Amino acid sequence: MNTRAAAVMILNTLPATGYNYESAIDAFLKINNCSSPDSDFIYLLVKGTIQNQSLLDYLIEQTRNNSAKRLEKIARNLLRVGVLQIVVLKTPPHAAVNETVAAAHQLQRSDLAALINGVLRHIPQESVWRERLGQLELAEALAIEFSHPRWLVEKWLNAFGRENTIDLLAFNNKYQAIFFRHNPLRISWSEFEAKLQADNYRIEIYETAPVVFFLVDRPGDLLKSEHFECGYCSVQDYSQSLAVRLLDPQPGEKILDACAAPGGKATMIAQLTKNRANILANDRTINKIESIKESACRLGIDSLNYSVNDAAAAKFPMFDKILLDAPCSGSGVLARRADLRWSRKPGDLLQAQALQLRLLENLAGFLRDKGVLVYSTCSIEPEENWETVQMFRERHPHFSVDTAVKYVDQRYCDQKGAVMVLPFEHKLTGSFAVRLVKN
Repeated sequence: MNTRAAAVMILNTLPATGYNYESAIDAFLKINNCSSPDSDFIYLLVKGTIQNQSLLDYLIEQTRNNSAKRLEKIARNLLRVGVLQIVVLKTPPHAAVNETVAAAHQLQRSDLAALINGVLRHIPQESVWRERLGQLELAEALAIEFSHPRWLVEKWLNAFGRENTIDLLAFNNKYQAIFFRHNPLRISWSEFEAKLQADNYRIEIYETAPVVFFLVDRPGDLLKSEHFECGYCSVQDYSQSLAVRLLDPQPGEKILDACAAPGGKATMIAQLTKNRANILANDRTINKIESIKESACRLGIDSLNYSVNDAAAAKFPMFDKILLDAPCSGSGVLARRADLRWSRKPGDLLQAQALQLRLLENLAGFLRDKGVLVYSTCSIEPEENWETVQMFRERHPHFSVDTAVKYVDQRYCDQKGAVMVLPFEHKLTGSFAVRLVKN
């Protein structure tokens, strides 16, 4: 099957936000015999179409003087995939037109060939559409060019300024390297590094202590390799690991990871404590817990216990340390989740904050005196970060902030004592974490 036709078939099954596109791609590839290069290109087309949706629609409308949303869904997705090839992937226009028309034929919609030809052959030159965008109000122009919701662009312009916002928007639309975390419970780093080199991987070490984070030139191959299957490494964004550094877990401690799925932080705690801490990984659904169990088994971790509870209401035993990686808007990880930007609304921030406060309120009761509670998010919004922490501390003045620079490199810490990773500053996905001590 034409890869463009495959991409359109997948897009046609998705809601307007593109929600769950990765699962839809996986499901399609499982029942269709696609080569590895074709599979990668299908993924690129689907994610790219969702990621650049506003710009693609804007350019379609430039040729039609009509909203792209009024088009039939299959026609809209064919045109989006065609424009993506020309404008973003820099495919020669004649090739993009021919391949997209061929996709329409394969999808038994030959009647759309004339529309595809008419639109794709008249996409304005980049200099022209950029000049037209320059005539719009700044937030609207950026929202179209970088395909983000306007309310979020306006919010970031107010918080970070023009240049930082542009850098942030551009970061969210770029490929993000996959970070791997070495697993010392299975193999030493020197042995693992030798195995990777023997398989001709080019290795870039990002950090060596307390555990090695690294990148390779062929991450897809490593994910499918025996090395990964044997549990020699796992995938985790470096910025998301800093909350565990801040927790500073020690052997012998009793630790709760309250919202543990997908398990990256819980398994890192186990690795740093050499399987000698008593760790409870909790989450709301059995499916999430089962996925953590699978990861722990692959990594040779046997210090995890499991529970299925709503951490905002459940009763727990007492713990020395609690990690609350709270549900949030995910505004720091939009580069990883192309669909997330389209499913977020302004009111979501305060709804998330209310849930975060309920979680903190409940969990605070299960922390021993002088215990540590690390609150973290993958958000860069103050409503979900310092504002939530300050509201909690107003109700619980016996919790104090233990400054993050004791545990994390200063470049990732803000002036108030928390971890604050900003994509436009650190070139990593965004994250926040603060260490609270119960006095």
